[in-house]
Amino acid sequence: MLLNAAASCPAHFAPPILELPGGQRLSQTANILNYLAPRLGLAGNQEPGYSDSEEAEILRARVNQVVLTVMDAAYEAHNVHHPIAVMYYYEDQKAESLRCADEFRKSRLPKWLNYMVAVLESNVKAGGQKGYIVGSNTTTADLAMFQLLEGLEFAFPKRMGKLREEKKYSAIWEFKERVAKEESIAKYLASDRRRAFGMGLFRHYPELDGEA
Repeated sequence: MLLNAAASCPAHFAPPILELPGGQRLSQTANILNYLAPRLGLAGNQEPGYSDSEEAEILRARVNQVVLTVMDAAYEAHNVHHPIAVMYYYEDQKAESLRCADEFRKSRLPKWLNYMVAVLESNVKAGGQKGYIVGSNTTTADLAMFQLLEGLEFAFPKRMGKLREEKKYSAIWEFKERVAKEESIAKYLASDRRRAFGMGLFRHYPELDGEA
């Protein structure tokens, strides 16, 4: 979807697109989250006066760093079922998808989970609270990683189930449970606003999944 350049500057390539109260529009998921984070209390430290400091800007950049990395992982997951071209149907590239899925399950998924563990551990070492991505408050990074895990478990339930059994990844599932139990998140997940996974970014094709 392309918006006419006259209607928005700069023009947008594709959704999601956020329209602001003044009529301006922003696109790109990570960019939208970066804009909304401080306005919704999802940019880290919320102490009075903190948001105007240089330290707050660095913290916000660290949050966005994780969000951008999560987007890379989501893009890889999408490419499993569309490894050649997004304009081709899955059935037109199924053979290539099977090869891609095998590599993604065996190599890339463990690598991404190792990254998640490293992020959680580094936050604790830096003085942050256990179970949080940056600092001791829920940020857009926490929400993005939670959504990534949800999507991966939908697309690859067998493989993710097997990886869940490995003790070295236990911090990830503790993190995910912590986010899901937050009052506002729990209400959202139980509401009609929560859209089910289907034929979007994360897709479940049984032949692309496996325990190994």
